[in-house]
Amino acid sequence: MTPLVRMKTGEAVAAYVLGLLFDGTLRSGDRIDLDGVAQALGISRAPVREGLMHLERDGLVSMPHYRGAFVAAFDADTVREAFELYGMLSALTSSRAAAGADAGVRETLGKLTEALAGCGQVAEFERLAREFRKVVNHAAAGPHLRALLRSFSGLVPVAARFSIEDAMDDERAALRREYETLVAGDADAAAAAALDHVRMTAENAVRALRQRGVFPAEATPATAADRSRVLAIVHATTRGGRNE
Repeated sequence: MTPLVRMKTGEAVAAYVLGLLFDGTLRSGDRIDLDGVAQALGISRAPVREGLMHLERDGLVSMPHYRGAFVAAFDADTVREAFELYGMLSALTSSRAAAGADAGVRETLGKLTEALAGCGQVAEFERLAREFRKVVNHAAAGPHLRALLRSFSGLVPVAARFSIEDAMDDERAALRREYETLVAGDADAAAAAALDHVRMTAENAVRALRQRGVFPAEATPATAADRSRVLAIVHATTRGGRNE
C-alpha cells in the first residue's frame, strides 16, 4: 500500500487497519501484525501503536499490556451501536440548529443540498455530506459536544462510505429531508430526520458488509434501539440549552 502522506500518521494507521476490517482481512480475535502495518505504510512501530490506540478508544482494538494488539468484537451490533450513539448526538445538534440557525447557515446548507442533488461521484458526495454535517454542528453544538462528535472519526465515516457507494439516492433524499426540517425551524422534526438518516446509513453499511462476506447473514431481524425513547432524550437535553 502506498504510504498515506496527507493524513496524520496515527490517522493513516487507523484508516489502514479499518480497511483491513472492512474488507474481511482482519476479523474478531485476530492478532494485528504491527510490523506488517508499519511496513505497509512505510513508518516505524511507534506511530502504529498510536494509531491503534485511536481504534482501542473506539472499541475496535484490544491492546492488553505487553501482549500485542488484537481485533475486538466487530460485527453488525458493533456498527449499529456506534451509529446509534452518533445519531443521538447528531439529532441533538440538528434540533438546536433548527431552533436557532441564522439565515447564513440556512443559505449555506441550501447550497450544499443543491450541490448534493447534482453529485454522482462518491468522493465528492462524501465531502459535501461531511461539510453539511460540519455546518450544522458548528451552528448549534458547543465545544464539548463538537469534541464528542469529532471522536466518531474512525468506524462511522468508513462504514458510511458503503451507504454512499451502494445507496447514494437514499443518502441524498435523507440529507434533503434534514435540510427541509432545518429551514422550517422545526426542532423535533429536525432531530427525527437526523436520527432516521444515521440509522438508515447504519443499516445500509451492515447490509453492504454482509454482501461482501465480512458479516454473516442474520438469523433474526435487527433489534434497533427504541426510536421514540432516543428522541425523548434528545428533546429533554435540548430544553437544557447549550451547556456542553
